[in-house]
Amino acid sequence: MINAMARSNYEPPDDAAELFARIKRAHDTLRELRGPLQEMAVREMREGGATVGDLARLTGYDPEKYRLMARAAGVERRRPPTRGQVSDSSD
Repeated sequence: MINAMARSNYEPPDDAAELFARIKRAHDTLRELRGPLQEMAVREMREGGATVGDLARLTGYDPEKYRLMARAAGVERRRPPTRGQVSDSSD
């Protein structure tokens, strides 16, 4: 029985190999930039007045990525959360 995870003899045609190589380079670049992005995003939210929306617009990432970074780094919220608030049922 052949292991399902075993490497095949597949060799992509030139056009596929070029696309796959470009994708791998892009992923490698994003991995290299992960740390510097987090440091810069936190700095800009703390000191530069950037919002999660600003950073999302500038980078193309989802705002949630920056919300998580901000919370993990203890960046003060600019406004109260709009979801998940516990309402007072005694009203």
